Parts: sequence; structure tokens; C-alpha cells
Amino acid sequence: MPLYIFRVRNEKHEIVDEQGADFASEKNACVEAMRSAREIYADRTVNGEDVNGVYFEVVRSSGEIVDKMSLSFFCGAIGKRTA
Repeated sequence: MPLYIFRVRNEKHEIVDEQGADFASEKNACVEAMRSAREIYADRTVNGEDVNGVYFEVVRSSGEIVDKMSLSFFCGAIGKRTA
């Protein structure tokens, strides 16, 4: 299974999950990234941190970015239910 690494970054800082995780597909990695990014968004906003300009990235072990999402994307989405 391919190894994917998650990164949280802004223009000044970067937090990298150095171990990464194996996922059966790129889609599975991106779904898990969405869940993780949502949790990080919730934690940061509860603590009063600004999420503007903060991005969550999914990166192949080769270094290629396969997905990038802004944490501000989740603004207003937390707590909403889907049918």
C-alpha cells in the first residue's frame, strides 16, 4: 500500500506527520485527511486560533502533493448534518 504523509502548514510554520500512513488508495488517504483536517479546525477554533491561511496537505512519500485544503473551508461546516 502507498505511504501518505499529512502536513499542516501556513506561511511561517509546518507540522509534518513524519511516519505517515499506508492507505489502499489516494481516495482513502484524502477521506482520512478530510476527517483529520476537520478535527484540527475544530481544535484551533475552540482555542481561539485563526485558521485563515492554514492548509492541510496530503503528500505521497515521493513528496508530491496530491490534495491541499484550507482549514477555513470548514468554517460553518462543523456540526451540520448531511442527509
